[in-house]
Amino acid sequence: MPSRRNRSVLTGLAALVAAGLVAGGFALTAQQGADDPVLAGPSASSVPTAEATADGVVVLDRRGPDLPGSDVLDRCDASSRADVARYDTTALGDVVMQCGNSSQGYEHIRVRHTGDWQDVLGGQGDRDWDDAMLTAVQSALTTPRSGFPRDAGDGKVCYAAAMRFDDGSAPTPDAFVKVIVSRTTDRVITAYPTRTDDC
Repeated sequence: MPSRRNRSVLTGLAALVAAGLVAGGFALTAQQGADDPVLAGPSASSVPTAEATADGVVVLDRRGPDLPGSDVLDRCDASSRADVARYDTTALGDVVMQCGNSSQGYEHIRVRHTGDWQDVLGGQGDRDWDDAMLTAVQSALTTPRSGFPRDAGDGKVCYAAAMRFDDGSAPTPDAFVKVIVSRTTDRVITAYPTRTDDC
């Protein structure tokens, strides 16, 4: 597992072991709340409320807020380095999804994977492709399942998680999300649905 640059690895590991002992060996989970700074800038009140289960499964709500919101995407017109979302991860510390370009970030995901995310939603509910994508990225990064993240080579780190809808059904055929993060820049490179949960 990659080391976290923003905090002491030994301190974090000791705290995790102690918490695991206190919890009696049960997996610990975290759920983002409305006060967590996931989206950058003035739209912080539009935080996605992703739910992750104890086994690291991403839960996608079929109905919910429009993410990331037009005020966030309007900043992308001015700068490819503007933040779309921020995530506090255990392994890497602060990770950001920027507006990006053809090779990384929101723009890369929009150009290359919009259709993939639309297929996940299957035309059900009122969510847009990026609602599902941002929810999946948030859950995969902030409450990863056991064994993740994994080294993906070339300075990249891979997160993967199973996805299901809030009614318990799974997207077909792509029931997993894969998120690739640059270890050197702490930026989300890409996020896409896939049929497998490996990296």
